[in-house]
Amino acid sequence: MNLAPSWLPPIVSVSGDWNKIIILLYKIFKKDFQYGKLYFQCYTVGWDERILPGDSHEEGFWHLITKEDMKTGERLPDFRRAERLPWCAPTIRNSEDPVVKTWDLKARGKIRTYLWLEKMDYVVVLEKRKNKKKVFLITAYYVEGESTRRSLMQKYNSRSQ
Repeated sequence: MNLAPSWLPPIVSVSGDWNKIIILLYKIFKKDFQYGKLYFQCYTVGWDERILPGDSHEEGFWHLITKEDMKTGERLPDFRRAERLPWCAPTIRNSEDPVVKTWDLKARGKIRTYLWLEKMDYVVVLEKRKNKKKVFLITAYYVEGESTRRSLMQKYNSRSQ
C-alpha cells in the first residue's frame, strides 16, 4: 500500500561518494528554493543564506541534509534526511492537503509552523517573521523513532489555536 500523496516525488539515492551526492542535492535545493519561487500560503519562503567560513553552501541547505552531533556540535550527514530533500518544497506547496498536518506553535516569542507528513514520517519547520510577508525555512527531517513522533504529537496537541 502506497501512503505517498501523488504530488510527492521519489526519494533520491544517497549511496556512494558523499561529495557527488552533495552536488546532486544542491541542484535540487537550487531548483526548489533559489529558482522555484516557493510560497507558503501568502508568504515567500526564505532560508538561511549565510555561507560560513570554510563552507561551500548556505546554512539553509545544510539544515536539510545534515544534523547536529550533540557531543561535538558538528553537522554530520543525515542520509534519511538528505534522501528526502526532494520532499521539502512539495510539502510546503501542498500544505493545504489533508495529508499534511499543519499547525503553528508559539515558543520563546517566535511562531513556528510545522508541516508534518505523518504517514511518511517527514516534517518541515518554518518560522513566521514579524511584520514581513516571509516565512523562514528552519529545517526539515525524517521522523525517526517513537519518541520523536510523540514529541511532534505533543506539539500538535499544544498548538496555537
